[in-house]
Order: sequence, then structure tokens, then C-alpha cells
Amino acid sequence: MSTRFKYLPTGNDTKKWGLYLCDVGWQQTSLGADYPIKQHPDGYYYTWETGRRLAEYQLGLVFSGKGVVEFERGKPVALGSGSLFVLAPGEWHRCKPDDKTGWGTLWIGFNGKSAATIVRNIFKAEGCAVKTIDKAKEFKYAAMRFIARVFKYGETKPFSTVGDLMSLLGHLADGEFDNDHPPTSAAAIRNAQCEIARRYAEIIDFKALAESLDMSYDAFRHRFAAETNMSPLQFQLTERLRIAKNLIANTDLPMQEIAKRTGFASAAYFTRFFKESTKMPPREYRSAQSTETSS
Repeated sequence: MSTRFKYLPTGNDTKKWGLYLCDVGWQQTSLGADYPIKQHPDGYYYTWETGRRLAEYQLGLVFSGKGVVEFERGKPVALGSGSLFVLAPGEWHRCKPDDKTGWGTLWIGFNGKSAATIVRNIFKAEGCAVKTIDKAKEFKYAAMRFIARVFKYGETKPFSTVGDLMSLLGHLADGEFDNDHPPTSAAAIRNAQCEIARRYAEIIDFKALAESLDMSYDAFRHRFAAETNMSPLQFQLTERLRIAKNLIANTDLPMQEIAKRTGFASAAYFTRFFKESTKMPPREYRSAQSTETSS
């Protein structure tokens, strides 16, 4: 496999989508060859001595051989076949293949206001990170198909290309390139979120919900917090508040009825919770929403 890469223009139209593609490529580094090759443009080329800081996220896969990556914080991390790594904007890093094996790598550079959230969902970490995926060969083929399409249509079909990128990243975030681990899978927590959202006004037995997902209650709470940054009860209350806001803004229902429909024990408790969460009482919120609509 020869080295090939492509750098793409990023106009304002594509940036408004919240995710845009910057560059793609692959490189098969033979023993003793320069890494990286010097044909990369300014801002991308670097040496091991200097390292670099990117202005984008880069998702990379080592699909053969081995090497090492070093970040600004922490010790060098060994990379082998199946190592998936992300380089974050503004963070210093450097990487290189092993002198005895060389390596084969592919990469996808992207950015946008949604990029950080996407990366966090895939790596469960902020900034530069490394993880090993079980089905590296499957991901390699999927990524190579995407990269080949970028080579062919990158400039002429920027929006559908970004759609393909979102799909690829979505499959990664869904864990489709990892072996299944049902007790700790993100899919189980998404199922729990859907169940809690559906039963937002009920008193939910969260221990029973954890058991239905084949998880211990402690593991369920820990995993739920890791995925959502809140406890199951906090998530339910957030859903109740979201629906209450909609009812207040778009109906003439009295507050007591809204409190009942959204599962609060009393109108007084609902009013107190609403005020603490939104910094204004429900009636004032309704008035403010009415004013915004009329203006």
C-alpha cells in the first residue's frame, strides 16, 4: 500500500454543519523510511524532536506493525495493530513507527463544534487518547472505503462526505467494532435512558431496571453517570423539567395539573424544583415565553 493523502478546503457552509472534514490519508512505512514524509503541508509536517500541535482532531488507526505515541501529559504509549488514537486540537504530540517493524496507518482529520462531543463518546476521555478496538480489520475496511470516497468526491460533495464521516464515527461510538460486553455496554445505558424517558412521570425502581439490563445496581449507576454525567434520578428529573417547560409554554394548563402530569408529588414541590432549576417560578417562565412568542 502506497502513501496517499488529501487536504480539503473548509468553507463557512460546511463549518455551519457543526462537523467538517479537514484531511484523510494512509501511509505504509517501510523499514528505515522517513516518517512522516516531507510532502505534508505546513502545520502538519513535524519531526520526532519537535512534535506538533494540530488545529483539528485526527482519528488514526495502526493496522499493521507497531510504534509509539507521546502526548504532552503522560508517558509514551505503545501502539500496535488495532490501536485507535485521537489527536486533539492544540495538544502537543508526536508519534513514530518502530524501527524494526515499520507500520501501516490511516487517519481522518475533522473539526467543528460537535467534534469534541463525538470524540468524548468514542474514547470516554477529553483530548488525546488511545484505545484498542477488537475488530480493527473491519474498521480499517470501513475507513478505507470512506477515505477512497473522499479522494474521489471530497471537494464536489462536501456535505454527503461529512454525512459518511458521521456514520463512520457513529458506528465507532456504538461499539460496533468492539466485542460485545452487554453488562457494561453503552447500548444498555441508552436503553435505560429510553425507558426512563418513557416513564418520566412514574416512580421507577432503578434497582429493578438495572437487573433487567443484567447489571448490578452499583455498576448501573457508575456506567449511567459515565455516559450521561448525571444519576438515573437526575436524568428522570431533567426529563420531567423538559416536558414541564413545554406544557407551561404551549398550554394553559394550571400548574397543579402540570405538576401531576410530570410526576411531582405536589404543586409546591414542583414550583420549588422548577425555580431552582430555571432561576424563575413557573408562572414567570410562562409569561416570559408568551412575551417572546408575541414579539
